Amino acid sequence: MRRFLLVHGPLSTLLLFFMTLWASGQAPHYLSIPSKKVNLSGVNVYFVEAGKGPAVLFLHGLGGTWRDWSANLPAFAATHRVMALDFPGSGASDKPGVQYSIEWLTEVVERFLQELKIEGVTLVGHSMGGLVALNLAAHAKSPVKKLVVIDAVGIGDKAEFLGYAMSKKIMGAETKWESLEGFLKNEFRAMADSFIKDQKPKTAREFFESIPKNPLTGNPFLPMTPNVQMTASIIDFDIRPKLASIRQPTLILWGAKDPVASPQDASLLRKEIRSSTLVLFPDSGHSPMMEHPLLFNQELGKFLRAGE
Repeated sequence: MRRFLLVHGPLSTLLLFFMTLWASGQAPHYLSIPSKKVNLSGVNVYFVEAGKGPAVLFLHGLGGTWRDWSANLPAFAATHRVMALDFPGSGASDKPGVQYSIEWLTEVVERFLQELKIEGVTLVGHSMGGLVALNLAAHAKSPVKKLVVIDAVGIGDKAEFLGYAMSKKIMGAETKWESLEGFLKNEFRAMADSFIKDQKPKTAREFFESIPKNPLTGNPFLPMTPNVQMTASIIDFDIRPKLASIRQPTLILWGAKDPVASPQDASLLRKEIRSSTLVLFPDSGHSPMMEHPLLFNQELGKFLRAGE
C-alpha cells in the first residue's frame, strides 16, 4: 500500500515552510574522528571506521550524519570493526543529482559493503536508516548477518509520523505553545489521511513536484533537495510485504515514548520478523542511542555477543 500527503487550504504555506527547514537540517558535532572516503559509482561516501573484529555498520536517520552514533561507536571498537557512514545527500558525502529513495540508499549500502569486501555484517539502522537496513536484510543473498532496527519511520501510520515531524519543525523542539503545536499536528495528520484516501496524485514525490513556483521569485516553493526527496520516499515506500523474507536474528530497539514512530510499529516488526526480539526503552523518545546511550549500548552489546 502506498501512503501520501495532501496539502490544501491555508496550511499549505506552513507545510512549505516546514519542508524548507527540514531540507537544511544539520546534526550536531559531538565527536571528532578522521573520516575516510570511498567512491561508489562516482559518488563519494564519507565514513568513519575503528577497531577490528566482526563488522558492524551504523546507518543514521533523515537529516542526521554518522555523528548520531558518537556515544555508541567507542563502546564497541575494542571488540568489533565499527563503521558509520554519511548517506549521500547528508553530512560530508556527495549530494549527486539523482532520484533519492529508500531503494537507492539500499543499493548504496550494498555497494559500500562490496567495496570494503565485508560479508556477514551486523547492520544497525535508526529511523530512515532502519528502513534501509530492513530493506537490505530482506534481499535474497543479503550480506546482513544480524539486524538491529531502532525506531524506524514509515512502517505503519505514516500520517502520525508526518504530523509530528511537521509540527515540530514549525514550532521547534521546545515550545511553550503546546495548544498550537497540537492543532498543527492534527491538521497535518488530517491532510495525510485525506491524501491516503484520495490517492491523488499517486505518489508523494509527484505531489511535491507539482507544487507551483513562487510567483515573485520564480523559484520552487519546495525544492527537491535530498531530504525532501527522501521524505517523499519514506511516505511512498512500504516495507511490510518484505518483512516475512527477513530471516536474520533481529533486535528491535524502540523508545516507548517515541512521538515519531509509534511503538505499535515495533510490535508489528516483532510479529512479522521470525527471529526477532523487541526491547522497549520506557523513558526514551525517537533516538534511544543518544537519549540513553548506556542502556542502548548494553542491549546492543548483548545482541552482538550472542552466538559469537
